Amino acid sequence: MFTFILALHIIVAIAMIGLILIQHGKGADAGASFGAGSSGTVFGAAGTANFLTRATAVLTVIFFYY
Repeated sequence: MFTFILALHIIVAIAMIGLILIQHGKGADAGASFGAGSSGTVFGAAGTANFLTRATAVLTVIFFYY
């Protein structure tokens, strides 16, 4: 059981690090509003930020819960 929880923590921690590094800073939103290249993505300019933020929050809850 301990090995399973340890493996879960490691996987969730690596996923959290990846998601945090992918996210843009607060200053990047201003460029997207003026027609920068990120507004043509699949999720739109604000959609990726919301998805990444929510995914990071879910992984954080899983990490701290177990």
